[in-house]
Amino acid sequence: MDIDVFPPQELDTVLRVLRTALEPEAPLDARERAFLDTYALITAHPLPPGDPAPIDAREVRIGNAHARKRLVQLAAVAALLSCPLKPGSVAFVRELSRAIGTRDGVVDVLAALLQGRTGRVRFLAMRRGMRAMLKEAWFSEGLRGVLRYVAALALKAPVNRDQHQRFRRLGLLPEGTLGRAYWTLMTEQGFGFPGEPGGIPATLVYHDLGHVLAGHAATPLGEIQQGSFQAGNRREDGFFFLQFVLLQFHHGIRITPATPGVTGQFDPRRVLWAIHRGAKCPIDMTHGWDFWPLMNLSLDEARAQCGLLPPLPPFQQPRAADLMAA
Repeated sequence: MDIDVFPPQELDTVLRVLRTALEPEAPLDARERAFLDTYALITAHPLPPGDPAPIDAREVRIGNAHARKRLVQLAAVAALLSCPLKPGSVAFVRELSRAIGTRDGVVDVLAALLQGRTGRVRFLAMRRGMRAMLKEAWFSEGLRGVLRYVAALALKAPVNRDQHQRFRRLGLLPEGTLGRAYWTLMTEQGFGFPGEPGGIPATLVYHDLGHVLAGHAATPLGEIQQGSFQAGNRREDGFFFLQFVLLQFHHGIRITPATPGVTGQFDPRRVLWAIHRGAKCPIDMTHGWDFWPLMNLSLDEARAQCGLLPPLPPFQQPRAADLMAA
């Protein structure tokens, strides 16, 4: 999910769209300005001294179909920064989708969330996520992979038992290696390895291994960053990752029973940069990734092999500094 997709001549319009999705009428607050500042930093596009002016959805002109889809998704992310949602922001995203002729399921999610229909929000998010995850299980292991995925998540059944000892032996690697750091995370958090009752299927190993590589802790703040990273990193509809973590860890909608829903974890600088960082990584860690050659490497070597950007850039947009005072 690349977010730096607009030509320079369209970026003024894009920033006005994001400004309107954040707050259609009133001045922006510090967190909303930080959202714009971070996106401006990612795109290397200067911002005016004050807030960009709101824009009518009918005035938006974006030439490329892929960019139009991404704009609707980015506008939805901007709207989701407010907890609870602002009715004007949801209305603007819906109008934008209509005006530029681009449909995305997140528009329905926003409408259901605004109406307090948590069951429908959960259904829509799970449907989109399960469609992608089952497709990935099929790609990796065929029908057997799909059955394993369902058995592990729904029944807590041990799957991929032939790989269990290989994962367990990662604890014998030297300190400082990627494999040992992954083993430590899984052991300290009480997460099950593939092949254990309640353990994850092998097709989902990339999530916790990505936590280690990207440096995101197994906390609500770390989970929202890791989901954002995976959203950017996945080449095919990574948006479902982002939608999931924003709902689960910012709006408190419990999409998965594995962790409770919490609120207030959307740090716009960290979320947007994690998306960008994932998109710029040349390896899609969420799709057919062979991570085993990296396990014996030091963490720094493994990160270099994956081409990871730093966790956060040196932030030079002066307006974002007042985020901490919000």
